[in-house]
Amino acid sequence: MKLARFLPPLLALLPIAVQAQPVSLRSVDSSELGIEVMQLRYEAGSGSTAFEHEGNKVGLTFRFTQALRDDWYWGGDARQSHGNINYSSASRGEKGGNADVLTEVRITGGKDYPLGSQLLAPYFGLGFRKLSTDLKGLTSTGDEGYRRRSQYVYLPLGLTHRAQLGPEARLSTSVEYDLLLDGRQQSFLSDTDATSNDPVNSQRNGHGLRLSSSFETYHWSIGFFVHYWRVGASDEARQSLGGVPGTLIVEPRNSTREAGVQFRLRFH
Repeated sequence: MKLARFLPPLLALLPIAVQAQPVSLRSVDSSELGIEVMQLRYEAGSGSTAFEHEGNKVGLTFRFTQALRDDWYWGGDARQSHGNINYSSASRGEKGGNADVLTEVRITGGKDYPLGSQLLAPYFGLGFRKLSTDLKGLTSTGDEGYRRRSQYVYLPLGLTHRAQLGPEARLSTSVEYDLLLDGRQQSFLSDTDATSNDPVNSQRNGHGLRLSSSFETYHWSIGFFVHYWRVGASDEARQSLGGVPGTLIVEPRNSTREAGVQFRLRFH
């Protein structure tokens, strides 16, 4: 999916962003629509079992915030990014042009603590992340690929710091720890053998870290983000062929890094 598909509807709304208005440090009722461009890198295993995915992605983002009494607030955000990734393995060769889709939905809430020209806002919530990769086809060594789907349910615990940059702008920075509550890795091995099941591995050990910072005005914002996940080896799952139990499958210890930029338009 190309960035050009997202730009026309967003650029059509830019005239509202040229009218400067005061921006508050406190959380206020608003919704935001934006685009993101990022690079994703996934690494798993070690030695002869090591493999990695790497590629660039472009996506849409949405976020809303609702202010409550006594400086409390809640909100949610969602994003979906598309792109093609390159696969490489120590034992199975390489394969490029693999479709990759990342979807994430979160609900969070917290409280604002004003400190003069600055503000601290701790928050917590619940998040769901799904990464789907289509590796069907042959690698450079002739091995046959298959689709993979990774799903995480996690608990975000974070802190946002906002600093006033004059009456019409602020700098907002967030740091976050994500505790993995439940992880599922499904391998669609039926893509390589129609008699095979599609085993699901459970992943219970893992955590994520996030850092983001953005320059924000009343109508728009621009900034960068870095996301990191580290997840331990999964439980065993058994592949079966024609109903006959076969090989035990394990998703090895892995890490994921995302780094990119976002541009958002804000509506009040």
